[in-house]
Amino acid sequence: MFRAAHSQRSSYAGFRPETGVWSYCVGMTEAAAPVRGRLGRLDALRGVAALVVLAHHVSMTVPQIAAAYESSAGVTLFSTGWWATLSPLKVLVAGPEFVLVFFVLSGFVLVRSPLAAQMADPRYDWTAYYVRRIIRLAVPVVVSVGLAVVWIVLVPRAVGAAGGPWLARQDTPDLSIGSLLREASIIGATRRPDINPPLWSLVWEMWFSLLLPVFVVLGALTRRPVSSPVLRVLLWGAALCALASIGYVTSAQPLMYLPPFALGALLAANFDELQRCGDRLVKSTTGRALGWTLAALGPFLLVAYWMLRPLTGGMWSDATLSLRVAGAFVIVATVAFWPASSSERVRISRTRRALAWLGSISFSLYLVHFPIVVAFAVLAGPGRWWLGALASVPISLLLAHVMTRWVEQPAQVYGTQAGASVSQRMHRLANRP
Repeated sequence: MFRAAHSQRSSYAGFRPETGVWSYCVGMTEAAAPVRGRLGRLDALRGVAALVVLAHHVSMTVPQIAAAYESSAGVTLFSTGWWATLSPLKVLVAGPEFVLVFFVLSGFVLVRSPLAAQMADPRYDWTAYYVRRIIRLAVPVVVSVGLAVVWIVLVPRAVGAAGGPWLARQDTPDLSIGSLLREASIIGATRRPDINPPLWSLVWEMWFSLLLPVFVVLGALTRRPVSSPVLRVLLWGAALCALASIGYVTSAQPLMYLPPFALGALLAANFDELQRCGDRLVKSTTGRALGWTLAALGPFLLVAYWMLRPLTGGMWSDATLSLRVAGAFVIVATVAFWPASSSERVRISRTRRALAWLGSISFSLYLVHFPIVVAFAVLAGPGRWWLGALASVPISLLLAHVMTRWVEQPAQVYGTQAGASVSQRMHRLANRP
């Protein structure tokens, strides 16, 4: 999430005179005013997820890791490739897996606001929502494609096999007008983006954004009929994870990537009840043990496919890959609902600024880092991946900060203003005699 969670009101931006800054509604690309507590931890989780995606792509510039990522056959025990793909340390570079954490977070945040608003007033302003949401997604995406083209032109990609299989796949990206338009539009793209590959996830983010009313209704349905909130969430969660498993086994992408958003909606719809359950559980030894178990279970499920990869194949391999959906769900739920002890709050406060900053630039970091990582890996040359990493990581963070300040935040403000303007015009037309 972003630097805060939204309130129970409709998610409009506004100027806060007491602080002199704008506040924004929360979402995959939507920042909000700072908050404390559990929802602030979700903001930190979002920043950590973006950092893991960056670490994943940096690790893929290491030929041994890229080769082990392609196939576990012949990977030597305790080798660099083994540690990065087949050991529990895989969670530190589990980029594709943490993208699903993004999806669950987006489902949680985007559904929570209209769901809460519609409980007070069923006339939620969907016109304003669609206008501001499309603008807030589209503007940073278009700019990121333009920046990617600049990096590709400045640093031609011609590494070949010596740089490893991953870098070799980045050679000669398609810079045609058709490719540029396809990637900038994101919606409707069916194959891996060539200019800025991380944009593949924005296709599903956009589809979820367009289908948000459906997910709001689904979230409302999960509040009944089972009286126990924990049992209710477990049953719905199991059903949605099973649906995702079908998607992975059948290679049906909508079933693979839309259930994580629904899992976030499930948490949003049952937030208050689950929060009370977490508060009660932490008071008992058994409850605290359960919390630690969930804290370990989430990351394990997220990378279980890699631990089991040498032992599975075919349909079973696809089924184990789908466990990462459950892992993303458990991670978000644990961070959202498990109360921090007093000692944990002290430790969190020490790193709050860094995590808040990382969360605030997370979307821009996700959009801009890939071409930078590739460019500096190419400049460093085969065998000197570490030199490329030393340059690409800080430059990615710096450019993400600049893009957040000068592209993402202005797009959020303009999107909110445009949404309100279009909504008012539609309202006047509808009420014109």
